[in-house]
Amino acid sequence: MSDIFKKNEDRAKKGIKESWKETHSGISTTMILYIGIRNLKISKTRSILTIGGVALGIGIITFLLCMGFGIQKLIVNEVTKNNPRNVIDVSNGNLDNFVSLNDEFSGKIKAIDGVESMGRRVNAGGKVTVGEFQTDVVIFGADENYLELSKISYRGEKGKYSDSENRAIISERLAKLLGYEDISLAIGQKINYSIVVTKDISSNISEERIAENNETEIVGVVEGENNAFIYVPFEIIKNNFSIDLAQSGKVLVGNMEKFDNVKQQLDQLGFVTESINDLIKDIDSFFNTMRVALVVFGVIIMSISVMGMLNTLSVSLLQRTREVGILKALGSKRADIFKMFILESVIISFIGGVLGFLGGYGFSFLVNEILIVLGRKQNVSLSFFVYLPAYFIMAISGFIIFLGLATGFMPAFRAAKIHALEALRYE
Repeated sequence: MSDIFKKNEDRAKKGIKESWKETHSGISTTMILYIGIRNLKISKTRSILTIGGVALGIGIITFLLCMGFGIQKLIVNEVTKNNPRNVIDVSNGNLDNFVSLNDEFSGKIKAIDGVESMGRRVNAGGKVTVGEFQTDVVIFGADENYLELSKISYRGEKGKYSDSENRAIISERLAKLLGYEDISLAIGQKINYSIVVTKDISSNISEERIAENNETEIVGVVEGENNAFIYVPFEIIKNNFSIDLAQSGKVLVGNMEKFDNVKQQLDQLGFVTESINDLIKDIDSFFNTMRVALVVFGVIIMSISVMGMLNTLSVSLLQRTREVGILKALGSKRADIFKMFILESVIISFIGGVLGFLGGYGFSFLVNEILIVLGRKQNVSLSFFVYLPAYFIMAISGFIIFLGLATGFMPAFRAAKIHALEALRYE
């Protein structure tokens, strides 16, 4: 009998618990969502204005950053198009420097861990003669690696310019000065050049001299160049004229992780070093400063949106005080009331944020297309440059959620603290 009474007692306790759960379970999340959306529909004008304020703030920030990131990326792409990021320009800075790219220092550079290859160039003055045509030129003694690392393109058969062959590449300007209006006709022609050999470029002489009547074959023409110059292989002028002190060069770093270390060791050798990465750092620094200014501007705009949201939720709380009292009298918990107001704030923030983001991104596309059309009319080629990094999209998504939670917290907290009887007596 005692077992029967115990079972009945357990069933009674279970029934009481289930009954209490049904009575005090509060409002379901679906119902809270429904009430929040219904309240926005009731106050349509106020809701639209509040959502519009959030959308305007997010939209302006998105548009400005889209254009900022896009222009930055466009500039960096243009800068690095013909300037690889793993190449370091090396020079002796000035003629008084105690180092030069002779064989000794070239060997030291090639021995640095991370250096894959290097090229060097010496600059000298001289003259070029073809028949009755003669002109002053700059003579560059450059090896194959230097031309390759400099991304120098020219009209002519590739591979003809060689460190071991007495051949030359000239500029378009020089070709025309020599009488070749059709620059392709210059390729394959023989020319004579004289070169001024000084102590600055040769360690084997004591006074300046001129080496004359040196014949070479043109194997390429650099198009679009307005300066008169000629490239001849460094090894040829080194062997023929004892020119061994190159003033500049390019170093190819095989592993970008070792780039800074290679650059530091080159500096320690006494060379002046430059790389496209230095310019990119300056560009990034400039745009980072601009973004800080945009963020400050965005904070001011969003402050106005936040005040609008706070005003909307505060007015909503005043209008719904009796509703809150009724819900509490029917068994709603403080947490339910808190969720109801928080969710309403999140809905406003989410809708405004999505509309603002899409609007700002779309408007940046429109501006980009307008600029491209205007550029074509002025014979200026512009490309698509609207860009937004993935981390910003994640950041703006997080900000939208944070905005909803932060803005709705105070009204939701106040609503949750209202006593049911005071709420019912509120007029």
